Amino acid sequence: MIKKLIYILILFILCINSVFAQTQNAYLNYNGYQYAFKPADKAKFLTNAYVNMLLWEKALTVEDKNFYLKEAMRYYFLLSKIDPKSIDAQVGLGRVYDEYKLDKFAKEHFFKAYNFDNRNPKTNFYFANFYYKRNDFITALFYYKRAYQYGFSKNYEVNYKIGTIHEKLADIETAKKFYVSASKIKPQNEELINKIRLLDELKYDESQYYLKINH
Repeated sequence: MIKKLIYILILFILCINSVFAQTQNAYLNYNGYQYAFKPADKAKFLTNAYVNMLLWEKALTVEDKNFYLKEAMRYYFLLSKIDPKSIDAQVGLGRVYDEYKLDKFAKEHFFKAYNFDNRNPKTNFYFANFYYKRNDFITALFYYKRAYQYGFSKNYEVNYKIGTIHEKLADIETAKKFYVSASKIKPQNEELINKIRLLDELKYDESQYYLKINH
């Protein structure tokens, strides 16, 4: 009777441990490797992805850049599986695919993030960058302005890029406005100060700026 009770107790403990393990851990395959994870790993995966993106930006060789980009992609992918609604994961994957020039996949992830929260400034900013790099300035401007409107009004690159696009579109006054805003964020940027000065001195009637408007 005692042996039977011990046996039942052992089975009970094993069942409890099995259920506990299943609720705490999940597994998925990525590039031929199996990863165990639990919901508490979200912060860790996001941090690792963020660090690898920083290292990618600072890397000097193609080999190092490729390594860090792949590592970032791995952690963003894992994060997306733990939390399918993670905007950070979707934007991160969009950025990685953008760098690999896999436009279809990049847009897919950016649109997912945008659909989760179309007011998220980070989503709008990186989606704008995607279109800016492909010379689709009108679309890029749409997303930069949303990033500006919903939290990135003090972001240097947002102000600078909006200014640049307006300059390309021959809207010089608006371009100067955003260049000035950008210069207030980075007042030591001599190149930008010179650009503002040149626009101030520009003689519109002798320039080529308004040719686009007349066609």
